[in-house]
Amino acid sequence: MKFNLTVLGSGTSQGVPIIGADYPSSFLANPKNHRTRSSIYIETDEICLIIDTTPDLRTQALREGIKQVDAVLFTHSHADHIMGLDDCRRFCAINNHQPLPIYADSKTMNDLERVYSYAFKSKYTPGYFKPNPYIIDGEFVIGDLKITPFEQEHGNMGSLGFLFEQGNKKQLAYYNDCKKVSLSAINAAEGVELAILDALRPTEHYSHMNLDEALTTAYEIGAKETLLTHLTDFYDHDRDSNNLPNKVLFAYDGLRRNI
Repeated sequence: MKFNLTVLGSGTSQGVPIIGADYPSSFLANPKNHRTRSSIYIETDEICLIIDTTPDLRTQALREGIKQVDAVLFTHSHADHIMGLDDCRRFCAINNHQPLPIYADSKTMNDLERVYSYAFKSKYTPGYFKPNPYIIDGEFVIGDLKITPFEQEHGNMGSLGFLFEQGNKKQLAYYNDCKKVSLSAINAAEGVELAILDALRPTEHYSHMNLDEALTTAYEIGAKETLLTHLTDFYDHDRDSNNLPNKVLFAYDGLRRNI
């Protein structure tokens, strides 16, 4: 039973380094401090999927050698999570010009249909992007994965977190872009193999978990390993990794796990 995960991007909405900022040469010398916008790629025996299509999707896919995507899941419709969707035209072409299944709640799907109206409403032309939309309104199955969505607090937007189960095994809890993980989501993910949590910065933020909030959530879930993502340039990967508890790591672009 294969469940392979790749962190495509581990950065916040501006990426790291951000435009116009100055950094110590030691910070820039570490590739783990170069963070594209947050997204992950999951590959099992039956399905290959991406969560969120960032503005960096093309770069991420080329960097990781991704040639197959069977479905896309969306957490929400902020720009850093949807503005690479048109790059999925290549996956339509690779899949014999078939429409690409995309999964989102109704609010996010409405935004996608507005931003990408040419794809949703126009007749398909080979070589261009064509979505096959599915509304998330409860637990669903893709390939060999059972996926349970959870509503999350995220400013005025809200977002979805996802728990992935394969067979009888809890493989991944992906609770990104949120200020708080609900008790039901924590309880559902208890003992999961891998948790990926929003940990924007050490200081307080109104719509994201800070480091202390993320670590508290990690403790409550009790995953075998926890990765912290959606990271700003407040973090220096090597310096700040020394302060993390056991079994908790900062994610970085290109990190892989075979669960």
